[in-house]
Amino acid sequence: MRSHAVIESAQRFSRPEQATRAVVERVCGVIELAVQSRGRASLLVPGGNTPIPIFQALAQCDLPWESVYISLTDERRVPITDPDSNAALVQRHLIQDRAARAHFYPLHRDAMDARADEAACSAALGMLPRPFDAVILGMGEDGHTASLFADDPALGAALNLTTEARCAATRAPTPPFERLSLTLATLLESRWIGLPIHGLAKWQVLEQALASQDPLRYPVAALLAQQKVPVHVYWCA
Repeated sequence: MRSHAVIESAQRFSRPEQATRAVVERVCGVIELAVQSRGRASLLVPGGNTPIPIFQALAQCDLPWESVYISLTDERRVPITDPDSNAALVQRHLIQDRAARAHFYPLHRDAMDARADEAACSAALGMLPRPFDAVILGMGEDGHTASLFADDPALGAALNLTTEARCAATRAPTPPFERLSLTLATLLESRWIGLPIHGLAKWQVLEQALASQDPLRYPVAALLAQQKVPVHVYWCA
């Protein structure tokens, strides 16, 4: 595979707790600097199991949480009482302890059609200081990031960097199918992007995405190929 700056600059760790510590230290530094410089900080986080240790460690950090505004990179269009809700995950693991003072804005509203839910998502993001100070993303073994999936008819528009849409109703290949995702253009309205990934399988997917340069097959390739915001990869086996 050809050399690529993202791979060359990736931080590699032998244990998951080391990767977690590195991500948390960097996010804390970004938040502290943002509050010092403009009085508020914004943080976007993903769902899934990988970020749970990051959330739990962040919740213990001594930060000016009352000045921190948090939302999601994507959401499943399910009630917040549903076990698959990303908002519920964040509330259980991040909006706790010291971080309970933070302002949290879920993306999804129940009983809305796709277009109305996109508008609600956009309104939630409007409550956060922009550009976003820190964005943590995840990546699936199929190469998706946020809720941007290959073979989704909405993918092309969601990856278009000239779109004015903040959010897109998308469809996952596995349940729960109906999702909300920030568009790539919105994700890139940020000062710092971190991509923690665990396991050899995901590292190989990352390499395949970079080699293919095909964002319609590997949506994460669009994130890695853009030149606007550096992507910091934290990988552990």
